[in-house]
Amino acid sequence: MYKVLSNVSKYIVYNGLRKTSPVLHEASITTLNLNQQPIPKQPVPDLKQTTERYLRSLKPLLTDDEYKNTERIVSEFLITGAGPRLHAKLLERYQNTDNWMKEWWLEVAYLGYRLPVIVHSSPGTVGPPITFHRPDDMYVYAARLITAVCNYNEMIKSGKIKQEMAHNDPLDMQPYGMILGTHRRPNKIIDKLLHTDEAKHIIIISNNNFFKLCVVNKDGILSEGKLVAAVKDIADRSNTQGKPIGILTGNDRDTWAKDYSLLLELGNNRNIIKDIESSLFILCLDKNLPKDAFNEKNNASVRAVQSMTGCSSYVNAGNRWHDKTVQYIISADGFIGMEYEHSPCEGIPVAVLHDYVLKYIAARENSAMDRMSVDFPRPELLKFETNDAIDCAIEIATDTVDKLSDNIDMECFTFDKFGADAIKAIKLSPDSFIQIAMQVTFYNLQKKAPAHYESATLRRFINARTECIRSTSIESIEFAKIMLSGKYKSKQQKKEMMIRAINTHKEYAAQAATGQSVDRHLFGLKMIAKSEGTELPELYKDVGYTRSTYFNLTSSQVPYKSASFMCYGPVVPDGYGCCYNPRPKDILFACSSFKSCNETNTRDFACVLQQTLCDMRDIGSE
Repeated sequence: MYKVLSNVSKYIVYNGLRKTSPVLHEASITTLNLNQQPIPKQPVPDLKQTTERYLRSLKPLLTDDEYKNTERIVSEFLITGAGPRLHAKLLERYQNTDNWMKEWWLEVAYLGYRLPVIVHSSPGTVGPPITFHRPDDMYVYAARLITAVCNYNEMIKSGKIKQEMAHNDPLDMQPYGMILGTHRRPNKIIDKLLHTDEAKHIIIISNNNFFKLCVVNKDGILSEGKLVAAVKDIADRSNTQGKPIGILTGNDRDTWAKDYSLLLELGNNRNIIKDIESSLFILCLDKNLPKDAFNEKNNASVRAVQSMTGCSSYVNAGNRWHDKTVQYIISADGFIGMEYEHSPCEGIPVAVLHDYVLKYIAARENSAMDRMSVDFPRPELLKFETNDAIDCAIEIATDTVDKLSDNIDMECFTFDKFGADAIKAIKLSPDSFIQIAMQVTFYNLQKKAPAHYESATLRRFINARTECIRSTSIESIEFAKIMLSGKYKSKQQKKEMMIRAINTHKEYAAQAATGQSVDRHLFGLKMIAKSEGTELPELYKDVGYTRSTYFNLTSSQVPYKSASFMCYGPVVPDGYGCCYNPRPKDILFACSSFKSCNETNTRDFACVLQQTLCDMRDIGSE
């Protein structure tokens, strides 16, 4: 059975090998216990420390007068205002929960988020291009992908996944149990998260047609020959395009929730949706993209949009169900990718799954295909019933998805001048090096300091999610100004300033990774204030808070071992997104902005970023 996990979700937390049931938590995201060592609780930072670090982060973003006023507001909040009282209540919540932030964060950042999940929330993944010489090659590839994901799921369920460590600290492994068998159900105001550990079937979508395929039976995972035959059977039965029901899932969440309710009332739709919700994952067999899709962009940039939206309703936008946590995507023109719905977990566990799948397939690349079986479980066609209201909803969703898909401007590329090894060779942190390069790039183009968000994992703590690294610092902007100034500075002077900027970023990153940064603490205090129903403290209305949380540069490192990368859109209309995969000899980048904004240009950002990386390496090599 699958469980509702949210709308004020309750969790069982696994601490070491012993299952505990704290008073406030009665249900779990997963029944699996994946932690082999005890994992501590996410701390609540010291209030004075948070306010000091908050003020420090604002220095490069505010004018002198704005900063003085913000300093006064923060001082009042800390000494005579609501700060100590809210902090005390947050400490009470810390004592009475396994993680003081997770329920709030899940609801506010994800399940309560009302914009479409595509582009805004759900990242895409683009794998290295593949070549299919004949149609059967794609069917074999799909069969091996299914087998790999099922093997991975069995490895997770059996507890054989290796405990990950950060230095000497064990990392929470529970997110690995949340990737497969998980689904986001639309709901008015706040969506619901569903999960099963017992999925035996997958959903395959082909030419907008939905099929249910049982992939595990009493004897285990279906043989490769049976899976190949089943995938071919689906392709053969999908010559006629189905109605694009899946495009409804790409609309804003309130509209989709309304349409979802209408859909449930018709025919067998309720059971069909239950099959989708309880599936292990979805596999989308996409149509080839038209040749003119690549007229203006390189393959990687076009595939990034395909992974996030399906490109358009004329191609594959209806060949999706965006509520499923994992949707793998393959097409005969050589695309392998994934879209993942962000609610249950962060990107790294998904990247580990993806690398496992590609490695499994690559190891069998030269192996002969198993003989295609004539005795295979025939996939069940799931035929939705519709009416005029649903047809109208499809038209509206199609317009929304097509506009959003057309508006996202991606520039994805492999920076091949050097990689992480070369940065380490000059004794610098690769992540901090790349982050500072992004800030110099933004400052170069926008002539102002960015409110720069970098995601930091909090997996050192049980059931924790992320913290924000406020990457922009006094030191980083001073370095950016010197890099762009016409005034002469020696390379040695530039190197000293660059190292200061990089070291400050390393300091901020270490604070975030240990739960001692700014944003989640301020978020927790804000949620306490909201729960009281009183007016928010002035701190949250002040320009310091509003400007520093309007993240016009969002970034994250998602390391894949394969030549894959993750991609997503900006979080504000006039911002940039930048996801990157630093590998030993190169760095894969996925940069984004919206075409509708005249102040941003993704191609310019990508070009300046590459030049900045080279300039910084040149400076660092002195």
